[in-house]
Amino acid sequence: MPSNDEGAEGDADGHPAPPIVEPQRPREVPPRTPLGHISEDVAVEIPRNPPEVPMTVRPRALSAPTAAPSLAGPAFVALVLAALLAWAPLPAAGQTATPATAAPSAAGLSAEEAIATITEESFYNRLYFIASDALMGRDTPSPGLEAAAKYIVSEYKRMGVQPAGEDGTYYQRWPYRQIRTDADAATLEIRGDAGTLAFDGGSMAVRGASDEALELGLVAVGAPGDIAGQELEGRALVFHHPGELSQQWFQQANQVANAAGAAGAGAVILVVDDAMAAEGLPQLRQNFQGAQWRMGWELPLPQLFVTRSDFAQAVEAAAGDGTLPAGELQASLAGELPAEILVDGRPPNVVGKIEGSDPELRDEYMVLSAHFDHIGVTSNPVDGDSINNGADDNGSGTVALMEVARAISEMDEAPRRSILFVHVSGEEKGLLGSEWFVEQPTVPLESMVASINADMIAGDQHTDTLVVIGKDYSSLGPLVDEINDGMPELNLTTSDDLWPEQRFFFRSDQFHFLRKEIPSLFFFTGVHECYHAVCDTVDFVDHDKGARITRLLAHSVLEIANADERPQWDPAGLEEVRELTGGGR
Repeated sequence: MPSNDEGAEGDADGHPAPPIVEPQRPREVPPRTPLGHISEDVAVEIPRNPPEVPMTVRPRALSAPTAAPSLAGPAFVALVLAALLAWAPLPAAGQTATPATAAPSAAGLSAEEAIATITEESFYNRLYFIASDALMGRDTPSPGLEAAAKYIVSEYKRMGVQPAGEDGTYYQRWPYRQIRTDADAATLEIRGDAGTLAFDGGSMAVRGASDEALELGLVAVGAPGDIAGQELEGRALVFHHPGELSQQWFQQANQVANAAGAAGAGAVILVVDDAMAAEGLPQLRQNFQGAQWRMGWELPLPQLFVTRSDFAQAVEAAAGDGTLPAGELQASLAGELPAEILVDGRPPNVVGKIEGSDPELRDEYMVLSAHFDHIGVTSNPVDGDSINNGADDNGSGTVALMEVARAISEMDEAPRRSILFVHVSGEEKGLLGSEWFVEQPTVPLESMVASINADMIAGDQHTDTLVVIGKDYSSLGPLVDEINDGMPELNLTTSDDLWPEQRFFFRSDQFHFLRKEIPSLFFFTGVHECYHAVCDTVDFVDHDKGARITRLLAHSVLEIANADERPQWDPAGLEEVRELTGGGR
């Protein structure tokens, strides 16, 4: 899950990440060959030598013969070598990849028998590879991320899970850029009836960019809801945005920018309270110094944050207190705001499906999502350990989807509706892979009846507790509670949101499914001391708890997929989702 900063839908309240603590299994990690990246022509630069880190695998004996196969032995070694050394070239832009063919699955178990094969051992064995040092933290993009994708695909082929990506494959590759605003080269001026305010690095905070010189008239609006009716082509939107930096403050700033961009604006000027000059604007400038990850090739909309008194130096109407008068202002925004393009690439999403058995319902999908990327290698090792393995975040959710897929593929009869398994990348860069998926879905959006996102489900910060975030928003929450109450052997508490002020419901990949008004839940066990730290290793997480939560997830999926009716929104919940996401199909 993204840290609570400017990445995930505009969190910019500056909360520090949990402290890095001493890892539970210190490792001597030698210097790394710098990771290559996926260039614009989709060629992959791969380190030719594997990491010099012991890869001794310690699989556990499986409790049932139908559980996931051990990752030990020649098969595992061959998989690692194939993933990290024997890379096949990716298809160049415009080429079509060879469609994958799913192998037939061996069925024959009842639902209860199949789900019972999801065990602590099977969970551990998969997680040991996903969170291994060989994958070097699965950054987006990186060879380790590609290796993880190949592993998921190879396992889905073996299970008989069908490809549901693009061109008959399991892959959906999405375009992205890593962009940094070149503030040092900015030459912006606000020219108005009261004078000229020039950007000098201290009078404003800026982000976004334009590949053309700006010459825009200014139009002010009084409320976000008024933006949609404006004609903003060739204009910059001006919006008075009072208050202090917080997650909600930044979310509204993003909503204003998104609405302005949709109305054709060439830039946005957010006029903030003068009290922001001391700490708020410097914090924003610091946040904006980092690179911004973007899908597609359009540059992010230029945004300027300026205090009320500074804005009044150029625009007479801004003098005084209260809301800015709405309408055309006697002012313009002129100058340049260039960008540095740091990375262009095509990271993978992986999408598979199990087709439903009911001819009338098989074209509807119950969606499971989890991100399989993490944050890669740190430049500040802790006790010689530089690899952020991401076992809980989000190796645990990745494994959960694979284990659910395996169990359902071994059932004697498929569920009535189809199940879509969506493994997304770029979550740690700002939910980018899931955003691309819902905007370019490989199955129709209207066919998706519900989604459950699994992210960080094996932490033990709250013993035997699964936090089911979003329970009150739709009929999905009561359903999961009912299923869990009927299965005391899982020894789980399905808790309501323990951190409503953090708005986690809008901070992981379910956000984009919510934005498309697909009833959704977020399975989560909370942030812990190893969040985004090198100690988030396979030995840190609670494998038994992860397996129990995965069994609950499997039962929930089957209940939704076999129901006569689709899950339903709570009207108040849907209204809040629309308000907070700017959603709608």
